[in-house]
Amino acid sequence: MAKKEKKEEAPPGAPLWMTTYGDMMTLLLCFFVLLVSMSTMEIEKFRAAAASLKGALSVLPFQESIRPQPITPRSADQIKKSDARKRQKSVARLRRIIQEKNLGQYITVRETEQGVHITIGDPALFDSGRAVIRTDIYPVLDAVTEVIHSGTGDESIRVEGHTDNVPIHNAQFSDNWELSIARSLSVIRYIRGKQVIDPRRLRPVGCGEFHPVATNRTLEGRARNRRVEIFIEM
Repeated sequence: MAKKEKKEEAPPGAPLWMTTYGDMMTLLLCFFVLLVSMSTMEIEKFRAAAASLKGALSVLPFQESIRPQPITPRSADQIKKSDARKRQKSVARLRRIIQEKNLGQYITVRETEQGVHITIGDPALFDSGRAVIRTDIYPVLDAVTEVIHSGTGDESIRVEGHTDNVPIHNAQFSDNWELSIARSLSVIRYIRGKQVIDPRRLRPVGCGEFHPVATNRTLEGRARNRRVEIFIEM
């Protein structure tokens, strides 16, 4: 009678596949810890995150995992008030610079429901018959740019050039209309050069002599008509 074959007994200890599995889990743990450590975060939050990860894998006693703090969205009224405060600070700085440079008789700043209206009169911005901005007015235009930049980012900025009715004929400009558009473009290019305003929001307008605010029969009236107006419209 044939003897029954004796079944082979498994060797003592853990199965070989479990060792491989354990090594793989250890490598994965190291990979994720390195990944987290190379990211930018506060050191305390990093330590808590590493401890939470190890606790979840039963390597260390479990610690409470990090939960992101809920972000409370600001209401439309809060955003409006915040934007209004920023705009008021910028307008106040513009007025202070105008006062420091004794340009109050040439520059006016008005705040309306539609936005901000800035008028720069002759001869503060340009020399007679020219469209090159005077260098001493740069700080004022810098402050104007700051006023624009302090808004919500969706306002349109219209820059209008105006002249008196005295005809101009020189090598550069054939009439007052060309002079007015050249002056508005000079201001537009200066603001755009600061690279903080989307150029799609900027609109140059040349009005020539056809929108006077005073009579052209007197020197004072003609001086008032020679101006650049900047409208920051909501």
